[in-house]
Amino acid sequence: MNVIISNQAKDALSSLNIDVIKKLDGEYSVDEIISTFSNFYFNRMILDITAIKDRFNVSNLQKLSASFDASKIILFLDDDPRITNTFLSKIISLGIYNFTRDISGITYLMENPNSYRDVAQYHDLANEDEEKLSSVKPEKQQNNNTFIASTDTSDSGESGFVNTRIIGFKDLTVDAGSTTLVYMLKKQLKGKKVLAVELNSNDFSYFNDGELMSVTIDQFDNVKNKFKQFDYVFIDINNSGIENKDICDEVIYLLEPSTIKLNTLMRRDRQALEKIKNKKIVLNKSLLTTSDVKEFEYEAKVNMFYNIPPLDERKDHQMVLDSFLAKLGIISSSGETSNKLFDIFKK
Repeated sequence: MNVIISNQAKDALSSLNIDVIKKLDGEYSVDEIISTFSNFYFNRMILDITAIKDRFNVSNLQKLSASFDASKIILFLDDDPRITNTFLSKIISLGIYNFTRDISGITYLMENPNSYRDVAQYHDLANEDEEKLSSVKPEKQQNNNTFIASTDTSDSGESGFVNTRIIGFKDLTVDAGSTTLVYMLKKQLKGKKVLAVELNSNDFSYFNDGELMSVTIDQFDNVKNKFKQFDYVFIDINNSGIENKDICDEVIYLLEPSTIKLNTLMRRDRQALEKIKNKKIVLNKSLLTTSDVKEFEYEAKVNMFYNIPPLDERKDHQMVLDSFLAKLGIISSSGETSNKLFDIFKK
């Protein structure tokens, strides 16, 4: 089922021949839209751009893409002259690829959503790079896909590093793979200055890579000064608790969706996913299909940021990690598996 949020395009959108579970008419703040639909399961959100208050403030649209799966959003544009290629480039950087001014375009996008390749011609990376360099501080990417000036600090602490993006990785289920994923992401980003750090552990020693850094939480303050030398710092935060401090720009929570791991998590804390429902939750070492993931989201009442299958850490390059990094806004190109497994979420 789908949701429609309309304003000036109310009449045009009412002509759509689609299944609609909920409609809103009027002008709403992004926070109002998020609070209404954050725990609401839907296939597509058809969003009239005139229904968004302060719609040309890109940080508002960023909050929208941070709170929902951007691939589910179809933005219906009007003829406002402020909707230029520059504006389209910015929403593409947020991971919003589905936009149109044509009602028939909505119908098409519902069955054939755009990939990055379909909208790449609008993406002005050179101009965005200039904006980043002149920006007072970098944005902390929240859920889908870019790096632009922002004052939003809702996902995690603010690192204070102007040109360095610090991302923490934390296992939500036991042994969900944060150490290996941090190592693989570092390998994936050849040509960028990337530091991989693990806290309170020495598992990096098994990779035989002298560029990996293993430190204790007591040593952490001393090594932070080195972060400014890098474009990205990936931290396997283990159980250090730093996700609750002003250190990481954002935290990725890893969940291995096997029945035994999920049952263990739920028995330990039934509200574990509820507590981080507005954070980035990534399925890792996952064999779930797209339909499995949708069922998971529906029953767990949370949105998954990404679904990563089991990977071979011996390989230097993994296409699926390119797609994951694109969704994080780290690289510019994006790309893209039954039973009822999730009864543990039911009362």
